[in-house]
Amino acid sequence: MTRPWTVQAGYAAWYANTVTVEADTLDEALEKAIEAANEDSAGWKVLDHCGETFVQAVSEGAGADPWGEGSLPVPGRFSEHGAPPVVTLAGPVPPGAVRVSGGRVTLRFETDAGTIAAEMRDPPHPPANKPLVTVSVGPDGKPRVEIEDGSARVRILDA
Repeated sequence: MTRPWTVQAGYAAWYANTVTVEADTLDEALEKAIEAANEDSAGWKVLDHCGETFVQAVSEGAGADPWGEGSLPVPGRFSEHGAPPVVTLAGPVPPGAVRVSGGRVTLRFETDAGTIAAEMRDPPHPPANKPLVTVSVGPDGKPRVEIEDGSARVRILDA
């Protein structure tokens, strides 16, 4: 039996303000650029590009407040960032075989011998989701996984 849903959909419209700043470091330049762009309201121009339509909020029921108390979580594949990539680790311990599907991640392996990092991707990827996946060997000899700056699903297969 069907039932009503109230869904707020949206898209990202792109505006840009290109500014020039002087700074000693990249961080300082970016901070100054944001400040300068925000102070120059006339410099903002609409671009001819807008993002894909995505779901911002959803609630069951006709005319319900999708942001209200009954709001439901939006599944990743319908969100602005899209579904998270899947990282598959196979082998006795990292860095055995690695496969990334459905997105892009930066993968960092940490061992007693050192650390190595690499970007891995399986296009197309959600542009705003760029997780850092750190894999290390725990005290029990099993892989330990940490994810920062985004989301990813990690599968660990026994060798």
